[in-house]
Amino acid sequence: MSSVYSLIVEVPGEASRRLPMDKGALSIGRASANDLPLSDKMLSRRHVRIVREGESFTVEDLGSRNGTFLNGERLYSTRRLEPGDRISIGGCTLTLRRDSTTHVRIDTEGKAMSTDATIFQADSTLLRARPPQTDEGLPAGELARVIASLHLVQEMTMQLLKDVPTETMLQSLLDSLFATLHADRGAVMLKRGDRLEMAASRSSGRAGEEIRLSQTFVSAVLERNQAMLLVDSGDSGDLVTAQSIRLSGIKSVLAAPLENDGEVVGLIYLDSRLGQRTFSEEDLRLVTSVANVAAAKVQNARLAREAADKRRMEYDFGLARQIQQKLLPEEPPEVAGFDLFGTNVPSREVSGDYYDFRMRPDGRMYAIVADVCGKGVGPALLMASLQATFAAWADESMPLRDLATRLSSTLATRTADGRFVTAVLLLVDPDSGRVEYVNAGHNPPLLVRASGETATLPAHGKPLALFPAPYDSSTVELSPGDLMFLYTDGITEAADREEQEFGMDRLRRFMVDNRAEPAEAIEGALTRALADFVCDTPFADDRTWMLVRRSV
Repeated sequence: MSSVYSLIVEVPGEASRRLPMDKGALSIGRASANDLPLSDKMLSRRHVRIVREGESFTVEDLGSRNGTFLNGERLYSTRRLEPGDRISIGGCTLTLRRDSTTHVRIDTEGKAMSTDATIFQADSTLLRARPPQTDEGLPAGELARVIASLHLVQEMTMQLLKDVPTETMLQSLLDSLFATLHADRGAVMLKRGDRLEMAASRSSGRAGEEIRLSQTFVSAVLERNQAMLLVDSGDSGDLVTAQSIRLSGIKSVLAAPLENDGEVVGLIYLDSRLGQRTFSEEDLRLVTSVANVAAAKVQNARLAREAADKRRMEYDFGLARQIQQKLLPEEPPEVAGFDLFGTNVPSREVSGDYYDFRMRPDGRMYAIVADVCGKGVGPALLMASLQATFAAWADESMPLRDLATRLSSTLATRTADGRFVTAVLLLVDPDSGRVEYVNAGHNPPLLVRASGETATLPAHGKPLALFPAPYDSSTVELSPGDLMFLYTDGITEAADREEQEFGMDRLRRFMVDNRAEPAEAIEGALTRALADFVCDTPFADDRTWMLVRRSV
């Protein structure tokens, strides 16, 4: 009888679902014509195909735009697919699973198999402390079993060195234990959060059998890290009879935690029917030992999966950062009589800060520095929305106050509650040196005169998107040598190990001392000043600033 396989489909924002893999081929993509259509914008219309031929599976990328990743590695050719392998496409994850025909039910009402018939119960670490002994004085049959046990432990240890999917390894473990211990039923279950899920199973009887375990039994194995040997001792008067075992037609039970370095990741269960052999304490030692090796494999596979996910995330963030950099100006525009400069240094992979320059048809120039509330992908996406909206409306040459008001209202419709954007918008007139500005809840821009006199420019209203309302504006006139320095709070709030901030006073003194330097020199000096101040303390926020200086 062929095995039963399924595909576990995980889509962001949706509950995971199971799809039976009973077709010869399964096409997956964004188009509704696929066998498995997925509504992920990162997917191509026809993205990937999985083909089943008997007990073998292959996976093939169909020339997708954003690629297919198998266990964290990008797929460039048709590859064999094993149970436990993970396929990543867009934000979705597909995992091939071999389904068990033996089911395990954990009974919380005490009607299932409990620990009443326990004749041996010990900490798994203590059980592993004494390996099987190959004493030549043992009977031939017993010595053969000990040697077979040692071979099994050695075989499982070698599995750690092989690139074998976890589920394949666990099924192989069960097969080997059946051959060595002559069990009738067995299962390996892994912890998934607060749940136990079947990873492998085997039965020498009919398909679809059910193993019932009590919650007390499972807790003893998983939570107390104990290995268990249970028997139906109805023929022995010195032990308590476990009715739950006998009613299940079982003579003996072994259970051991999958534990390594103190972490329990699951359990192994084996039982033997009435009339067959009874498991021994040495059998329990063997199962505990191989369970320890299996746990190490499970942990290594999890760490490898996490590393692959991290690599994929780093790839995605790198791509996002490249796209985001394209949204920022490569160079400031050339405006007669003015020196212009802007820079953005993210503290993480992507930034929630934004700056831009936009020339108007009448020769005047818009400029903006903005800071989206929060950190990470969400603020970065809102920053992209701000950039697109600002770029579109800057071409309309509307009054600065109207531009700020419309930006605030539009962002409010695209932003979740509690999200907002602080910003300073400028309208620079190169002919007169006059600069109109709107400060929407942002850090006060610093005005530095050629003489060294300074002033800070206060806010005109609340941040954009918070409580949309009309904005006022103010005007300053720049004489030759005067400058405006716009910045985000990543500059002034950069902190050292004692959590002291760089602060406005240091920034003011720095700008006064460097007011006549070229913009590129100011950038280098400010970068060094901040690095020297924080020493080896990581920057907690993005650092963005803009210089607008009248040169003639």
